[in-house]
Amino acid sequence: MCLNFISRAGLFRLARRMLSLVLGCVAFAGLTRLAAADLEEVLTAKLLRVGLLAKDGPPLVQKGPSGEPSGLEGDFIAEVARRMEVKITFVRTAQTPEELIAQVVSSQIDVGIGQLTDSLDWAKSVRFSRAYLKLQEIRLVDRLAATRSGGPALLLADKTSHVTAVTGSVVLPAVKEEFGDRLTVLPTLEDAVDAVLTRKAIAVIADEIAVTRWLGAHPDAGLRLEIVRREDRRSNLAMALNWKSDDLQAWLNLCIEKSVLDGTLQSLAGKYLGDSSPGATKW
Repeated sequence: MCLNFISRAGLFRLARRMLSLVLGCVAFAGLTRLAAADLEEVLTAKLLRVGLLAKDGPPLVQKGPSGEPSGLEGDFIAEVARRMEVKITFVRTAQTPEELIAQVVSSQIDVGIGQLTDSLDWAKSVRFSRAYLKLQEIRLVDRLAATRSGGPALLLADKTSHVTAVTGSVVLPAVKEEFGDRLTVLPTLEDAVDAVLTRKAIAVIADEIAVTRWLGAHPDAGLRLEIVRREDRRSNLAMALNWKSDDLQAWLNLCIEKSVLDGTLQSLAGKYLGDSSPGATKW
């Protein structure tokens, strides 16, 4: 009888431990959200996990005074979390946009932001919010080579010519689609421009923010490079979400729309991009 009592007591303790373990696992799963999080899960946990690239990309993402991400995109996603009334935690382990997209797919983060564009290739794996900023594509073309070829358009259409772009650039997905193996991707804009100046490529393709900042430091660049604006092509900066996060996408779309209507995005664009950027006030 004593043995029977001990067995029952032991079973009771074991059951209680197992229940605690199960509850702990449920709580842990709620905190880490191993499955794709939609709006309800984010609101319940009161936490939005935001993925950014490990490396800053001023003026879109840069380290703020407190050490937290700032810049146009850093400030905007913080404002999004404020309006959602949740805390925000940043995950900055992705070295490339492709790795950031993979983190969205694997549900390591709820939202990916930071120089991501709604490219058709990435849209095979994730869903995107509506665009919160549209940046014009600009080409810095070898002036002499363009003159010899009858103009920039004919030079760029030459199937034997090569162009350059920068790793992580917002225009990169579109440029890859257009130029394929004629494209060389380099670490910095300085490297990309140098490839043109040394006749290894005929043009650098970048977004208006990067080009404006670079031209500000190189005012004499027009002597060697012709500036060609692609009025017909803009890169749409958007947030990446898991395919299962349709309610979260709908909420973010509404938040972006209201941020345009109440001037929040225009204010951030003016703060970080200035008035010289044609895309600063266009959505």
